[in-house]
Amino acid sequence: MNLILSTCGTSILTNHVDEQLRHLLTQHANVKKEDEIPASKRGRIRDHIEQRGQQFARLSWQEAQRDSAELNGILSFYERPPIPSGESHYLLATDTWFGEETAKIAEAWLRKNGVANVNVIRHPDLQTADWQYFRSSLADLVKWCAETIAPQRTEHCRVVFNLSGGFKSETGFLQMLGMFYADETIYMFERSGELMRIPRLPVRMEDEPAIERDLSDFRRAALDLKVHAAKSGIYWFEMDGQSYLTPWGQLVFDQHKERIYRQAIHPPPSDRIVFHNKDFLPSCEKETAIHKQQVNEAIDLLACFLEKDNQPNPNKLNFHSLNKQPKKDVRYKNVTHEFYAWSNDDAKRVYCRMTEEGKVELLFLDKHL
Repeated sequence: MNLILSTCGTSILTNHVDEQLRHLLTQHANVKKEDEIPASKRGRIRDHIEQRGQQFARLSWQEAQRDSAELNGILSFYERPPIPSGESHYLLATDTWFGEETAKIAEAWLRKNGVANVNVIRHPDLQTADWQYFRSSLADLVKWCAETIAPQRTEHCRVVFNLSGGFKSETGFLQMLGMFYADETIYMFERSGELMRIPRLPVRMEDEPAIERDLSDFRRAALDLKVHAAKSGIYWFEMDGQSYLTPWGQLVFDQHKERIYRQAIHPPPSDRIVFHNKDFLPSCEKETAIHKQQVNEAIDLLACFLEKDNQPNPNKLNFHSLNKQPKKDVRYKNVTHEFYAWSNDDAKRVYCRMTEEGKVELLFLDKHL
């Protein structure tokens, strides 16, 4: 089975149109909502989108290849109809009105031609109007690939990046991402109309020492927590007085996070979390590498709960107060709260207390009572 991620441009809307309409589409290519376009021009564009959708739905396999760059890559990959059942497709649209509408037209054609599992992804700020927001969007795109695409890549499912559509800045970055998240990257070679197929290369990041030296801020940035310290270099960019991970920084952190988290329990990424000097780290020493990773990830979730305005408290964390002392053991005399370290196997909790300064002191790790 294949999972195909296709970047989507606007060729479905711009092919076979007169120069006046092409100029109108180009002029408003980066608008996010149709009501941003003056009413005098909006009607013609909306009529064109609706008509193009109706026309495109009737196109044959060969005609769809001719009129859509992204479908040309997909259909050339399969060579001839029909598309096998069980295939999965993500159509990555720009964060614009035209981008989403174009991807929806391609989605409708695929569904009509037997592809049930198609998802249009309108990725926030994926556009060319503002470089800083575009760069931030690429960092989020790395996170999306790590969370959505990577887990689906198995011995039974190949991941293919189809970069035949989309704009150059986007496809260039996705080509780099393909070295880490795809089994194969494909393009249409325009002059010959043939499909170029680039296999996954044995690429590995060697930036782990840099992450370990600045781990707390890498964790904070990856969690969307504020990083006020001025940063420089290829991992960071600054916007509105805060530092953020560049797409490269996000990719580097995602590639090394698991290995780093499994090595030890690291200092918390928030100054609102403190470790009990005597008991907390010793209580974690004998745990497996996977369990140490889970403790670090739970601490990340706790940092988000304590610092974010909406106080996210997912079931995986379940930070809550205890109404009574859970045990007569002397270690438990100061316990006021607990949260989940992990819930499978021999489930364990981190027992903690709220300090007078409003911080959470992690006292020790122990079995679920």
